[in-house]
Amino acid sequence: MARFAYSRLLAVLLMTFALLATMPTMAAETPKQMVERLGGTAVMILADPAVDPEKRTQKFADLFARGFDLPLVARIVLGRYWRTATPEQQTEYVRLFEDYVIRTYAARLNSYAGQTLRITGANPISDSETMVSSVIEQPQGEPVKVDWRVLDRGGELKIVDVLVEGVSMAISQRSEFGSVIAQNGGDVEALLVRLRAQNSK
Repeated sequence: MARFAYSRLLAVLLMTFALLATMPTMAAETPKQMVERLGGTAVMILADPAVDPEKRTQKFADLFARGFDLPLVARIVLGRYWRTATPEQQTEYVRLFEDYVIRTYAARLNSYAGQTLRITGANPISDSETMVSSVIEQPQGEPVKVDWRVLDRGGELKIVDVLVEGVSMAISQRSEFGSVIAQNGGDVEALLVRLRAQNSK
């Protein structure tokens, strides 16, 4: 169930990137505009027929590095098991997590199918975090609510979580990863083995 929910979440997020690119990008860099800019870059990658799959994956890797704080997201996802992992395991896990997320997104590059997106607001949730809200209008089916949690670190904006219909990407993935570790006696190495195998496909 967790894997299905997370796969659906990733597909919606990729579709959202493409939708965001239909909006004008403004000069000032607020959290809302940062999300719009990220979407604009994503759709250029999607729309370029000259980009082969390998280069497209690399372009998305660069995009995620610029737009998401993946090391922080990786740590949030691992949750309490971060403290039990060795420094070497932590380093490898962050690298494997980044590869896993990028490969998963790159495998869903054809998710966009004519939907439209409406930005509904951007509300501070703390001194350093803002939730950018949006709604995807679908040709068939109910609208989908997507919220982007943006962290401001001294003027540097990074996305640290995305919620689709209230479901957090980080929490969904934590459930899946935590299950793998728990089923193997709390051994983080079991998750590393799983991620190595997944990323080698």
